[in-house]
Amino acid sequence: MSKLRVGIFSLSSCEGCLVQVLNLEDQILDILSRLVVADCRILGVKDRGGRLDVAIVEGSVMSDREREKLREIRERSDVLVAFGDCACYGGKFIVKDFGVDEVKMFLPRGVKSFRSDPLDKYVAVDYYVYGCPVAKDDVLELFRSILVGKEYRPKTYNICAECILRENACLLDKGMLCLGPITRGGCQAVCPTVGRGCFGCRGLAEDANIESLIDIFREKGIEIPDYLWKIKVATGVRK
Repeated sequence: MSKLRVGIFSLSSCEGCLVQVLNLEDQILDILSRLVVADCRILGVKDRGGRLDVAIVEGSVMSDREREKLREIRERSDVLVAFGDCACYGGKFIVKDFGVDEVKMFLPRGVKSFRSDPLDKYVAVDYYVYGCPVAKDDVLELFRSILVGKEYRPKTYNICAECILRENACLLDKGMLCLGPITRGGCQAVCPTVGRGCFGCRGLAEDANIESLIDIFREKGIEIPDYLWKIKVATGVRK
């Protein structure tokens, strides 16, 4: 059997998600021996052109040039993977996309506006790997799925499920703001485990109940952040 041709591309990002690929350490050598890497800047592989079985794209779209680059990648790829928060959501830490399409500002090279868009605003995305950065276990599962030809599926449960497995004390009971009840799991509850409230970098869990979380905040005397109301309206979730 011929090896799968995989391209790993980066748009506007810190490339922290790509570093997680390198953090697979010994496992990455076994993975790479079973693939043909057609492009990956961080691995020192320059784009060889041609058809791709899988394209993994990190970063958000911040310019017309990146938009066209993304479309070219999509056209030559059978499967396209949005890799990390910026690719999946447009980098919520940069622009919260609740009615904000772009910000007018003067930037180097004559750029007069700023935006940060997710990949699926411009092209069809087949798989999403969530997180900021992505979790190593998710990266490993993605490559395993690619190699055996099965659909990659992100975690369906929320962060609270992982806190329970790790026997963490609930931060909500301590009066701390935490978005764990509505956030997709898969990070092993890394922030709550060290006493820091989850801030939702993996996006909404499939069964996210935003209204219930707002009720819990009221009950616990936790100030309800404005963005939670905006998320509720934007998603149209009411349970």
